Amino acid sequence: MRQNGFVVYLTAKGRNNMNQLYELARPFPSKWVKKAPKGKFGNYVAHSVIAQRLLEICGPYTWEVTELIRQSEEKKVVGCFGKLTVVIDEKEVIITSIGDVEHDQGSDGTNAKHAESDAFKRCAMKIGLGLHLWAGEEYYLDKKLEENSPHLAEASLQTA
Repeated sequence: MRQNGFVVYLTAKGRNNMNQLYELARPFPSKWVKKAPKGKFGNYVAHSVIAQRLLEICGPYTWEVTELIRQSEEKKVVGCFGKLTVVIDEKEVIITSIGDVEHDQGSDGTNAKHAESDAFKRCAMKIGLGLHLWAGEEYYLDKKLEENSPHLAEASLQTA
């Protein structure tokens, strides 16, 4: 059911309630998937789209950069650790991941933003959001969840 433009998932008593996990696992429509820039590996979805989808499915979440990683000699920011806390199907889940700065952007602030975005996307991937982009042809999670709980696909069609 939709309420104020957001998908609302109701818990059905006695059911294996994995509605949000299923929605997180569904691949992004091709219109949101961007081709990898020349010299980089793998297609991607913009940070802003990942954040919107996470809010749409799970509602408010907590995101924090827990530590900046600096290169030992020059002390430049080269990465960060990030932590995402979100409630998925009534269970609080905490995910941590590391983000990288692929190419030095020239300033610690810009490097930190790039690393944060990478860490955020990696945390999202660990809960299924955008996982199909990393898995490629080996991606099966959404189909497996559908197979195990057919009501998930039906509920998804009814709320679309």
